[in-house]
Amino acid sequence: MRCTFLLAFLIASSTVAQTPAEKGKILQLGNEQIYYEEAGKGEPVVLIHGFTLDARMWEPQWKAFSKRYRVIRYDVRGFGRSSRATGPHDPATDLLALLHHLKIEKAHLVGLSMGANIALNFAVRYPQHVLKIVAADPNVDGFNNYTPELFGAFGQVFGAVAQKGWNETTQNLWLGTPLLRLQNPNAAASYQRLLEEMVRSYNGMQFINPSNAPQYGQPPTLERLNELKVPTLVLVGEKDEESIHRIANQIAQRVVGAQQTIILQAGHLSNLDQPKRFNSAVMQFLKKK
Repeated sequence: MRCTFLLAFLIASSTVAQTPAEKGKILQLGNEQIYYEEAGKGEPVVLIHGFTLDARMWEPQWKAFSKRYRVIRYDVRGFGRSSRATGPHDPATDLLALLHHLKIEKAHLVGLSMGANIALNFAVRYPQHVLKIVAADPNVDGFNNYTPELFGAFGQVFGAVAQKGWNETTQNLWLGTPLLRLQNPNAAASYQRLLEEMVRSYNGMQFINPSNAPQYGQPPTLERLNELKVPTLVLVGEKDEESIHRIANQIAQRVVGAQQTIILQAGHLSNLDQPKRFNSAVMQFLKKK
């Protein structure tokens, strides 16, 4: 299926447990678990990670943002330390449950790639819980005008995983795609190691069975963007793949009053490529009245 990867409350009673070897907590939603961390005080800011990654991708933002805000980062269901996805699931309801548990009425949402899709989808469905949105290097369901190069790269990864499984060989193939390569030659080596570590620890389930990918409902989020009335900033790395620039332009055109900013000398993972520029753009936007 073309680009499947882009694809009433769960919380009747929830419990939270401290995880032994982690600094975060677990939100129990029935039989499912959502791993999260929080730090700082002030207006809530929720950080939502990209596909095959996890909350650790926000390491360059964590301390900087928590000096001014109450910052929450979590692993989307199917990724990181949260429960594996065993079928189609709605990431917006997990996010709603997390905000409810943390007694957060409204929050700023900062998402990158898949995380931007989740943030935008959540905002069109639950606008009463959103202060501002930062959609960084965004994907959005309903968009299908991808370049042949990006479509081919993903087709190659899906095909390889179908034949060989999710292992070091196919992980390397995925790490070599345009969306996973850091574009700043001066990016910290530690961020490259972190990126590889996240991909190695990812379970591969959405590649193995695409029906386990997040589902955003109908009509697609792209078709509902004109409903958004919350302040929105669209960030995109200067060197990000052309498909992502097309998506960013669509969001900027459809969301009333949206701002768009280019992060110079950055690729798809602009928060890792250029953390200082990324942090400055986000902080300036969030503190505007």
